[in-house]
Amino acid sequence: MKQIEAPQRDSERAQDNHSRPKKQTGILAYLTYPPRVLLFFLALLLQLVGAAAGGMGFVYHNSAPFMFGSAILWLVWLGSLLLIAIPATDRLLRSAIKWLKPAALTILAILLLVGIGEIAFLKSGWWGTESSPLLDALHRVFIYNDGTALCHQASQNLIEGQNPYAGANIVSAMLEFNGGFDKTTPLREGHLADVFPYPTPEQLEAVWQDAIKSPERVPPELESRMCYPAACFLLPAPFLLLGITDIRIVYLIFTLPALAYVVWLAPTKLRLPLAGALVASLAVWNSVASGETGTLCFPFMLLGWVLARQHQRASAIFMGIAVAIKQLAWFLLPFYLIFILRAVGLKKTLSVAGIILGIFLATNAWFIAIDPKLWLTSLLAPMTDNLFPLGIGVVTLVTSGLVDIQSPLIFTVMEGTVFILAIIWYFRNCHRYPHTGPILAMLPLLFAWRSLWSYFFYIDIIVLAAVIIDEYRLLPAPSQLRINT
Repeated sequence: MKQIEAPQRDSERAQDNHSRPKKQTGILAYLTYPPRVLLFFLALLLQLVGAAAGGMGFVYHNSAPFMFGSAILWLVWLGSLLLIAIPATDRLLRSAIKWLKPAALTILAILLLVGIGEIAFLKSGWWGTESSPLLDALHRVFIYNDGTALCHQASQNLIEGQNPYAGANIVSAMLEFNGGFDKTTPLREGHLADVFPYPTPEQLEAVWQDAIKSPERVPPELESRMCYPAACFLLPAPFLLLGITDIRIVYLIFTLPALAYVVWLAPTKLRLPLAGALVASLAVWNSVASGETGTLCFPFMLLGWVLARQHQRASAIFMGIAVAIKQLAWFLLPFYLIFILRAVGLKKTLSVAGIILGIFLATNAWFIAIDPKLWLTSLLAPMTDNLFPLGIGVVTLVTSGLVDIQSPLIFTVMEGTVFILAIIWYFRNCHRYPHTGPILAMLPLLFAWRSLWSYFFYIDIIVLAAVIIDEYRLLPAPSQLRINT
């Protein structure tokens, strides 16, 4: 009997081993991370390709294939972020972990190589009058745009005792900081009043060449207002006093500690993928390198959101600073307050709102007092000035020439409607999907007359960091999610 049972046990053991998934070896064996974390790397690739397609569409004069392709990729990117924000995705993608692991590692390697390639390209000086328009445009990404130049100029004016809102001059700012006419924001005024949907490079250069003849006089065709709240120039000012001559270094000084702190807050087992995601987020680093003003606001929005549940006072301070830097944070604010309300109740929410309002008033009160009309018209300029349509959202139908709509009114109505609906939905579902807030906050901008891709660059990092810190912090190891092969 024993002689019969032994072979049977061996046969059963062999069948059992055959039915189990083979144990992975090498580096893949260490990628025992939740599917949502691995999915983020696919989202990064979508983001990069979508931004590249949009950039090529702009370089090639609003080319419809590039612009539509970019819009579709950005929509898929937002959809992938929603999946990352929804807890049930870990269960839904459990069977996909086999291909998510190698895909995430491959994308990480690709993005790191692309980043190294960008650095090598910029250092090589391989561009010039004979280079292709695309290569020349890539190089020109990494110079001051008008917002950066105006913020730097505003900080200098503040140091010199001038009102930064009264002293804003886009022509002198771009000349001082080696910006280009193609990095300015044209207005549908003067010689460009009858141009639509967007001026050609030749038309913009003609305006610019005329402007630099008398830099003290800003032409009506160029946006020249200091359009942001006061913290955008108050924060860099002390660093400029210390001798820093490039405001992008200031942006980096604020960004690096915030990202490092977020990695430190993450559960030990998930610090490595979070750090890898941050390093591979080329959109963030490219934004810093180009001086995109949102990179000053980003670290404060990030810390404000990820600290909201556990450290409300610190969170409120960071969110207050973000709101005092750029209007982009204003879209996030209602969702942030709902998140706080659902987490800790009305009393603490009112306290948090008071801190945010106090910081905003503390940084802007002086400029409101000395010239309230100038301050208000400056901050409202992005909504009231006669801007050309531009972006990656629904407005692509206009910029590509498919639809002839020359008034932003319908887009403003769509943007406002989506914003209100998003707030209502989040209020009702925040307890189930708390970290959909940053995504819903930016969703209305897809319907705006101006839906620049730079508005959306940062929400993916905020969502991933919040999910890792808030939802996985109580688990001793990701393997306890029972999702690994």
